[in-house]
Amino acid sequence: ATTPAPATDAPAVVTEATPPSDVPETVAPKLEHADGAVIIRRNDTLWRISRRVYGHGVRFSTIYLANQDQISDPDRIWPGQVFKVPEKSKEGEAADLKAMGEQATTAPAKTQ
Repeated sequence: ATTPAPATDAPAVVTEATPPSDVPETVAPKLEHADGAVIIRRNDTLWRISRRVYGHGVRFSTIYLANQDQISDPDRIWPGQVFKVPEKSKEGEAADLKAMGEQATTAPAKTQ
């Protein structure tokens, strides 16, 4: 009998991957265009950013949906990532990018 390989606690390495062309593309709901973006810093979470930008941490899904191409797990974001911030949350709160201070930046250009 063979024994299974031992599980490791090391985090998986995330690399840019192109999905196979035969897999249908998952389309996220369209959100308002993003006029701004935030640069992720150490100890940031989508919840904290959402609380500062929209006034409610629970609105983190607005930022997650706008950046699904970069976020595979909303609990794992990395310093240096730049996330688009829709000008309004799904529920209608306006984004206050001034609340992010120098972390606020302009949205990255589309790569299409």
